Amino acid sequence: MSFNLIISGGHSGSFNMSADLFLLNKYKTADAFSANPTLRIYYFNPPALSLGFFQKDKNTDDKIIEKAKNKGFDVVSRPTGGRAVLHKSEITYSVTASYKNGIFAGKLIETYKKISEFLYLFFIKLGLKPDNGDYPSKNMHRGKNNFNCFLKAHSYEITFGGRKICGNSQRRNDFAFLQHGSIYIDYKPEEHIEIFDNEGGGNHNEYFNNITGIRQEIERSAELNEPNKQIAGELTFNYLSEILAASFSEAYNLKPLIIQENI
Repeated sequence: MSFNLIISGGHSGSFNMSADLFLLNKYKTADAFSANPTLRIYYFNPPALSLGFFQKDKNTDDKIIEKAKNKGFDVVSRPTGGRAVLHKSEITYSVTASYKNGIFAGKLIETYKKISEFLYLFFIKLGLKPDNGDYPSKNMHRGKNNFNCFLKAHSYEITFGGRKICGNSQRRNDFAFLQHGSIYIDYKPEEHIEIFDNEGGGNHNEYFNNITGIRQEIERSAELNEPNKQIAGELTFNYLSEILAASFSEAYNLKPLIIQENI
């Protein structure tokens, strides 16, 4: 058993979303490629604000979008659902596969749970200890109208002490699914408050303290031994993408097939 592995590096928001949608559409045809799940790893260059698919028509906060554009960030609509995500100092994955058969077969929530297995292993490999349990901490803000994806944790999303580290969203069609996930590497609340100020309910920007990043969790760990100190200094895209790919391979017992970008 194998999986298609695409490590893309940094691209514009429009390129990244078009590439993922292209991958989803490849599963319309039964061939050697679509017989395997696909893991694509990348980041946004320049930083970007991505909007969930349904936000483009409603629940769009023009002031937030204007702030992002004024900073030179891309503003792009994702083909997946969910709420807005600021892509800065983070690494993004996308998983594309059939939900009718194979490893990721099942309903949406079942697919979320299955994908969380490789993400959980990814953090373990970084020397971190995610929260146990299937559901998010009660400390997370759960307002219905948040524009920001990271202000609400859903079932099977990984947290640290109730703090959300990875935002995930999914889209399904008649033949396959596409799931996006953005993992913060170095989370700075002030950068997010500057874009999403007054999110989380009124002036309660303390909700942004319920979000975290890999570097923050390494520094927060009481067991900051020498291996963890070394990891903290190596949080590059190349290093993290290798661990993400290895975690996917190990979690599902799959061998990677390296695929070029221009598939």
